[in-house]
Amino acid sequence: MSARQCQVVFTGVLREGFDRRQGIRLLAEKFGLDFARIKKLLGRHSPVVKNCDQIAEGEKLVQAFWGAGWHAEVRCSDNAAENSSIVRPASATVRLTADDGSCSVSVPGCWQVFDDLNQRAVLQAGSLENNEFLVVLPQRVEDFPSAPTVEEYCHAQLSQCAAQLYQAAVSRLPEKLQIEGGTGFFGELLAEVDTVPVQYLVACIGCDDRIYTLFLWCEQSVFSERKREFDHLITSFSAAAGSDSYENATDSEGATQVAFSQAALA
Repeated sequence: MSARQCQVVFTGVLREGFDRRQGIRLLAEKFGLDFARIKKLLGRHSPVVKNCDQIAEGEKLVQAFWGAGWHAEVRCSDNAAENSSIVRPASATVRLTADDGSCSVSVPGCWQVFDDLNQRAVLQAGSLENNEFLVVLPQRVEDFPSAPTVEEYCHAQLSQCAAQLYQAAVSRLPEKLQIEGGTGFFGELLAEVDTVPVQYLVACIGCDDRIYTLFLWCEQSVFSERKREFDHLITSFSAAAGSDSYENATDSEGATQVAFSQAALA
């Protein structure tokens, strides 16, 4: 086995704009697969479809799957199992929109949508395999006794989260986000979930009459390499102007308590 080996992994996630029937047809046409092989491919969880020594070789196959309407990844490791990394093509993202149309965000194509991370979330997604997650919670400004600034709200969210999580501490105080169409601040905190060291990025974005809080988290050991991905995700966030679909915003303390699902990182 070479010192650096790469694997092409088929995620089974369709690109936005492709339906399952179309994706199956394109797998047959572009890869010459019969129904039995397609069924086997789709029936397995993240199967490895090719081993290769060069990232470029794997990326060609990823792009071929992309052209057929499916997401795939190149996963590389040094010394067979250590220092693993995931290489994703820049285009391999999907746009998620809240059911009420209030906001949207671009996430990695290999992520899946959840409905059990937080019952109050308007958007929630992530990867169980990579232990990285996103929860988006809205809060109407008018629901507060006195309207806080976005920076004050971010301070409060970080403090409440740290108080509710095990072995938690704020590791980065709120700093201003460079975003268009709103005011944003972000901070970070460290904690443990089921004995696993976890790091959170908490971003608060003020848009019109509400403040959206984006909770992103992953294991501490990989946070530095996930940080750039999280930053891009936050930059891609967009709220619909004047949206009034979300009628029952809850208090931030109760909302953030549910956001950090221990089951998600178990």
